Amino acid sequence: MDADRPLKELFRLRARDLLALTGDAGSAIVSTQVAELPSLSRRVDTVLRLRRGRQSYIRHLEFEMRYRKGLELRCFEYATRLAIRFRVPVLTTVVLVERPGPGELAYREVLGGRIVHERRFDVVRLWELDPRRALRLGPGAAALIGPADKTTLPLVERAARKIQRETEGVVQSDLLYILQALGRRRYTARELAGVIPKETVMAGSLWAEAVSKGRKEGRMEGRMEGAREVCLDLAKQHHPDVADRVVPLIEACSDIERLHEWALQAPQLAEAAFLKLLTEQSGRTSGPSGHGRTPRPSRRGKPKRP
Repeated sequence: MDADRPLKELFRLRARDLLALTGDAGSAIVSTQVAELPSLSRRVDTVLRLRRGRQSYIRHLEFEMRYRKGLELRCFEYATRLAIRFRVPVLTTVVLVERPGPGELAYREVLGGRIVHERRFDVVRLWELDPRRALRLGPGAAALIGPADKTTLPLVERAARKIQRETEGVVQSDLLYILQALGRRRYTARELAGVIPKETVMAGSLWAEAVSKGRKEGRMEGRMEGAREVCLDLAKQHHPDVADRVVPLIEACSDIERLHEWALQAPQLAEAAFLKLLTEQSGRTSGPSGHGRTPRPSRRGKPKRP
């Protein structure tokens, strides 16, 4: 599961329930948006425009399934560009769904052993979330309790009931979908189906989007498997003496255009040339085969071996 989509939607739907988790309790939400940074090809996950007293500021949120190297630099870049764009203070919080993950993040520039610049970022680690506290914050926070270490199925059921009591329509369905999606980190689909009403989840926009995405991915996977099967058949037919070396390369390839190219080249190239093509494009060296044979010229025109 990709963390971005459900968590972005959760903050869009019920950000007010989550301000205590991000350190913004007592602030008023001015707006919630996905910020477009013109010079970048990516979008910042979520930007909350907040006001505390007379001062306006930005809470920039980045959602990650798990910590990845380089996250600090990316957050620093985003926060800097947001500060330039909005001209207000920018605070960044990273929300991590799965362990391991640091308790705090900081981007530091060091020169001559001295820190010349440092910017710190808050971290919310969902596995440390107190589910009972989250339930008290509102239905939006209740949807987050799935990955928490202290969560139990009865608590997930309580969260589902809270969402049903305090929301309605598509918002209710989407919050239940988020509760279910995050809960899959700890529970099986059957266990969750027993405490989260599936028919309500299926009425939401996030469920419809997930189904559509799954169908597209399924069609692409079907095309990929078809291209791989054709390529394997042609490779075995025209180059049986190096089949033990090219088959693993074909099976590992996930580029459908490359599989098509290899399939077209299989009847045209000699075995040595075909093996060289696949190993070079796969980023591997051909090396000696397990049988110590040198590839022979292609056997085109001869009957296929039994």
